Amino acid sequence: MLGIPFLVGLVVYYNYLQDLERVSNERLTLYESTLNSALQKYEYLPYLVAKTDIAHQLLTTGKDLTEVNMFLEQANLKAGSAALYILNPDGIVVAASNWREKNNFVGLNLSFRPYFKDALRGNDGKFFGVGVTVGKPGFYISHPILVNRKVVGVATVKIVLSQLEALWQEGGETVFVADSNGVIVLSSRPSWKYRTLAALSSDILDTIHERWQYPELKLKYLPSKRTSRMGAMEEVTIGTERFLEKTRSIPDMDWEIRYLMQQDALWERTLGTSLTSFVLVGLAILTRLFLRERRQKEISRQQAIEAERVRAINRQLAQEIEERKRTEQELREAQEELIQAGKLAALGEMSTAVAHELNQPIAAIKTYIASCKLMMARNKPERLEETLTKISDLGDRLAKVTGNLKSFVRKSSNKKSEFDLRLAINESLTLMKHQFQVEACDLKLTLPDEPVFILGDRVRLEQVLINLFRNALDSLQGTPSPFVGVTLSLGMEHAKIHVWDNGPGIASEVGKRLFEPFVTTKKDGVGVGLGLSISYKIIKEMGGEIRGGNRDGSGAEFVIRLPLSKPLEEG
Repeated sequence: MLGIPFLVGLVVYYNYLQDLERVSNERLTLYESTLNSALQKYEYLPYLVAKTDIAHQLLTTGKDLTEVNMFLEQANLKAGSAALYILNPDGIVVAASNWREKNNFVGLNLSFRPYFKDALRGNDGKFFGVGVTVGKPGFYISHPILVNRKVVGVATVKIVLSQLEALWQEGGETVFVADSNGVIVLSSRPSWKYRTLAALSSDILDTIHERWQYPELKLKYLPSKRTSRMGAMEEVTIGTERFLEKTRSIPDMDWEIRYLMQQDALWERTLGTSLTSFVLVGLAILTRLFLRERRQKEISRQQAIEAERVRAINRQLAQEIEERKRTEQELREAQEELIQAGKLAALGEMSTAVAHELNQPIAAIKTYIASCKLMMARNKPERLEETLTKISDLGDRLAKVTGNLKSFVRKSSNKKSEFDLRLAINESLTLMKHQFQVEACDLKLTLPDEPVFILGDRVRLEQVLINLFRNALDSLQGTPSPFVGVTLSLGMEHAKIHVWDNGPGIASEVGKRLFEPFVTTKKDGVGVGLGLSISYKIIKEMGGEIRGGNRDGSGAEFVIRLPLSKPLEEG
């Protein structure tokens, strides 16, 4: 209902706009006809002068100048034009109707005027500009004077349109005529005359100056802006005034006549109708609201009850969300503990290998120390340095083994960092080195020469690799000539780690649930079936994927696919 006043106003607005368009067309036709009438009234004069023998004799045989001047004077007086004159082929005025006046045209060089140039080419000329002598504006019409089909001179009449402008001013309406350069040549507002509708370029200004067409000091830009189009009319803002403009071109001329109407009447009528409609609709709405008040109160009571029920549900949901967050946090902590327990379990299974890695260097150190004591007892210190260097090397070996164990066992910080995938594989194999020896298992390792950088948790990836190596060694028990293959390959955006063996492979009933918790492939109930499930989670967190299955020949194969780290300049 509130939209009704606006619709009514819109209908009134467009109906009134159509009326304005009709009126503007009528007024524009009237102004155009008065202008054409004022111009066409004198078009015959230069033609008649050009056809007279007196003009021909003046330009060919030298007719008496006074007689010609008097002829032009009488003709000009009879027609009521401003001036009537004849130019020779050089553009010099040789006779003029105003020959008696002080500032007469006789002797003026008007060869620069466009109307003279047009007539010299055998065409009629039309031109508007200010006079050369006293600077009064006028409209010039010229016609060539032909003798034996040769142009021997030009007959020209000057028309003053000030009376027409005075009539326009008395009408109280806004109308003006502009030329092709946007210069206002006639206007019902005197202050707009010779103003420009657009800024003129230097080339146009030079042309106007060469023709002596307009007063140069008055050619100033009249601030105007076209905002929108309303049907066949345009909305124009000139200065602080807003108009509706209707434009029409004048035939056979480079002029446009423009009729402007104030928008106040349009908006007053539209707003008045809209306000009246708004008041009526407002009364209808108030009546409607009064009748609806009781029903709204009942609805409000029901809504209050419903809102309280919704608030209770929201409180319950908030409690459930908080409980779920707490459960998720506990689950994450349990998963972290499970991963750490997996590491410790792996370390427990590797304890024999670790003890072997430590016992050999310790036994060698004891032997070297005994040798040092013997050398000192025999007073042979020259060989001490070599033996002590060997003891130091063995100490470094022990430090490396314990460092690897410390790095493997420590809890992960869950922070991703960039590392070389080759180093992670080598460190994992270092920890598993003795178990490969104990199981008499060959290792086929293929790594690329260049670094393969990925982004993730190196310790956790090593845990995944160790878990795969342990599973492979467990499955190879009783297999003749056992071996484990490890290959690292590099693609465009990913790296692949292949771990395979020549064992019996994965049972079909286990293959589909390989990465589920508590599903194990080990014999005799060894293991709880969490290793591959934990490995699957770790690889997923690093943005990769892991899959397992049987090879075409024999044995099992696991493939880990990880995204490569982007170069620093791309990050």
